[in-house]
Amino acid sequence: MVSQHRALTAAFFVMLMALLFSSSIIFALEHEVQPEKFSSIPSAMWWGMATLTTVGYGDVAPMTPLGQFFGIITMIIGIGMFALPTGVIATGFANEVDKLNFVVNWKLVSSVPLFKGLDVTEIAEVVSLLTPNTVPPNYAVIKLGEKAEGMFFIVSGQLEVELTKQSITLERGEFFGEMGVLDDSPRTATIVSLTECKLLELKAEDLQHL
Repeated sequence: MVSQHRALTAAFFVMLMALLFSSSIIFALEHEVQPEKFSSIPSAMWWGMATLTTVGYGDVAPMTPLGQFFGIITMIIGIGMFALPTGVIATGFANEVDKLNFVVNWKLVSSVPLFKGLDVTEIAEVVSLLTPNTVPPNYAVIKLGEKAEGMFFIVSGQLEVELTKQSITLERGEFFGEMGVLDDSPRTATIVSLTECKLLELKAEDLQHL
């Protein structure tokens, strides 16, 4: 958050500089033609703010060709200028979401007995290898007899393990598919999504290299 705060401060500083610059230039270009409207740089700042924000009230407008051309340039600068804080805020929000996802993924991985003996650095490495997948209802995530290509962590949703005599329901926070990867053996059951599910997959080759 500190980095976003600094970036926002820098963005607002750039906006202030753009306002002062545009107001000074338009004052120099329009003062002689419209002394009552552009009597000073502070009074020209009304035009500068209205133009940079592309509000354009119309009560103050340049009359000279150079002033009008500079007005066009100022509008273009304004569009880009106000995109700065928006981009900073959006980046900050995305970073916070990434941090939250990392914490959730960390909890999922650290709860697996297979990874209990790993240290912080190793668990972080596992988390970085996870691939997110979203599957619709009634989707066979793994099928009986097929080659095991990865294990899965359930972020949300429900899945059903189809066994010969019974079925088992898997829910958020659980995992499946690790045995076939570890043993390099075919899948022993079919697992179908009951609802839309968000899964994290750890590929077999990545798991074997850990």
